[in-house]
Amino acid sequence: MGVKKKMRNNDGDIYDMAYLLDSTVGLGPLKMVIAAPYDRASIESVAAAYREDIIVPVMVGNKNRILENAERFNIPLGPISIVNADEEDVLEKTASIFLEGGADFIMKGMLGTGNFMHVLLDPRWKIRTERILSHVGMLEIPETKRVFLMSDGAINILPNFTRKIHIVANAVEAARRAGMGKIKVAMLAAVEKVKLPAMPATLDAFLMKKYAETGYFDECEIDGPYALDNALDPESAKVKGLSGMVAGMANILIVPNIETGNVIWKSYTCLQGRDAAGVVLGGACPIVVPSRSDDFRTKLFSIKFARLLLSTGCVDKRG
Repeated sequence: MGVKKKMRNNDGDIYDMAYLLDSTVGLGPLKMVIAAPYDRASIESVAAAYREDIIVPVMVGNKNRILENAERFNIPLGPISIVNADEEDVLEKTASIFLEGGADFIMKGMLGTGNFMHVLLDPRWKIRTERILSHVGMLEIPETKRVFLMSDGAINILPNFTRKIHIVANAVEAARRAGMGKIKVAMLAAVEKVKLPAMPATLDAFLMKKYAETGYFDECEIDGPYALDNALDPESAKVKGLSGMVAGMANILIVPNIETGNVIWKSYTCLQGRDAAGVVLGGACPIVVPSRSDDFRTKLFSIKFARLLLSTGCVDKRG
């Protein structure tokens, strides 16, 4: 699936996230199972994606609670399938539906991420592969016409260098599948030079740049360490005397730890009301793991992001 020119800026980078994700409309629906969709945003996003013919959903949870909340929120569910499950059985029923071929991908509703992922990654469900899972978020800066990916603000707490290789690989694959043009990865830290022992993330960033120079990551530029402003803003990079393809023009940000990624994500979504989307990659299927506080639009965009990646072959079964 090609990305139309009008979605790109003069540098060839995608700048309209909504337009990109709306390109999933018309591809035909895929099957999605969601665990515990009790909140308004989850129910509404699933119903909207169903109406747009993006997914054929299966809701798993307390059926009466789902129906009562849908009625209370005035969200028509129509023929959407609901599998009744006790609270202690919701996750296992969700995983078994995927295992039996009843879903192409999985979404989390009103559940904690830690327990959700712990149950899904039980070897019985064949969702875990030999790859490391990581969360890939999509954000945009409308003022500068930029869309970028960020990883990992949800799964890996304090990844070491080896884990960061997998995190970069998952993000690069997502960018490639999304048609994001020339891939430019910025390894984030607080400063632009290696500073040890105080800032070990700066060394990881420098080493990742060197590792990329061996050709491990195909067709992408990786540089660092970068502070956030120097990664995204060309003028900030210029003031700091930074040059190169990535300086000020990154379309993938790799954060040093989960706190950094989580703060960036929620600064966009909670403080600024920006559009966002996110999926977990590295398993047998994309997993939509929104924050329970994410709004309808973020959850809908996350469903579309997973659908987009599946339409272009980003089904992580390589192992």
